[in-house]
Amino acid sequence: MITTPNGPGGGAASADGGALSSGAISSSAEAGGASQREMMRLVAELYYVRELGQPEIATLTGFSVSKVSRLLAAARAVGVVRISVESAPSEPTPLAKSLSAALGVEVWVTPGNETEPALAARLCGVAAAPRLAVELPDEGAIGLTGGYTVESLIAALPASVRPRTVVVPLVGGWDSSNPHLNSNEIARHMAERIGAGVRLLHAPGLLDSEATTAALLSDSAVTATTRYWAELRLALVGMSGAPRFTPGYGTVMDRLDEAGRQRIAARGAIGDVAGHLVRLDGSFVEDEWERRTISIPLETLRRVPRVVGIAAGSNKVETIIGGARTGLLHLLITDEPTATAALELLAGRTAATAATTAAAATAAEGRKNP
Repeated sequence: MITTPNGPGGGAASADGGALSSGAISSSAEAGGASQREMMRLVAELYYVRELGQPEIATLTGFSVSKVSRLLAAARAVGVVRISVESAPSEPTPLAKSLSAALGVEVWVTPGNETEPALAARLCGVAAAPRLAVELPDEGAIGLTGGYTVESLIAALPASVRPRTVVVPLVGGWDSSNPHLNSNEIARHMAERIGAGVRLLHAPGLLDSEATTAALLSDSAVTATTRYWAELRLALVGMSGAPRFTPGYGTVMDRLDEAGRQRIAARGAIGDVAGHLVRLDGSFVEDEWERRTISIPLETLRRVPRVVGIAAGSNKVETIIGGARTGLLHLLITDEPTATAALELLAGRTAATAATTAAAATAAEGRKNP
């Protein structure tokens, strides 16, 4: 059996009980390839099996900490160490199936108990990365928006090589104060992660006037990228919360002043999907804010073969309902608390509607039979 070392400064015990001196270990490290592999195995055993820290292993072996670190990295690279993690579920959870049935769209629910908006958004993005990876096409254009959740998803995306794909932003956004809203940088990062090409959108997210927006959309530097919108194979879209929320991180709603927030709230906006303001019932809000925004047109987005929407947090409960009801999404990704809250909101509204209908029926019956 493998035993623990005889203290921080002593020799380690071998698998058969023999002592391992630091001098013996050091001399064996100078041997050929087989000995080098055995040295990787021994250092890995000390680290992973006997649970010693790298400084302790350095003391035992006489190596520097940096050499211990290199040996551990090499052990993984050549297969001396193989680390396995249980695979994520391949089927939607019961909660996902319930929300899918309620909204009429495929739903994937990530784990987590966070309700604080910033933490929930980031955790959902990281957990969703493997699920999005299976959606990525091997060729064609991939579009994405900015957003806190989208940024964290892309950062956690498994590395791959897709040289026949190109990544393009679906919304404008040069935003130095909020990197997660800089759609160009997120597109560039995704292209690096999946070994794809990238086309940048040389335009801000929100312009001062509708006329300026229209002029910029016809500029050749912009159309060089936006022409890919008609060729999309996949679109990844983030969704902001209602204008009344201040989630603790910058959102597209921050591009509005207080009067603008109140204006779109009065028109029923509970968030946006790819730059388009949406109501809880899935209808879209007509407003100058949208007409001043550089974003993929709704009719173009509707023609994309696969649209994945992602949002999580207490500020996104209404958003995922409204977003799903637009008919734009093929897959909605959210987390457990947001999905649960959405089901509760839907159940409450259904109950309220049923009660109102019953009351109206009773009143009508009363009028018939005074």
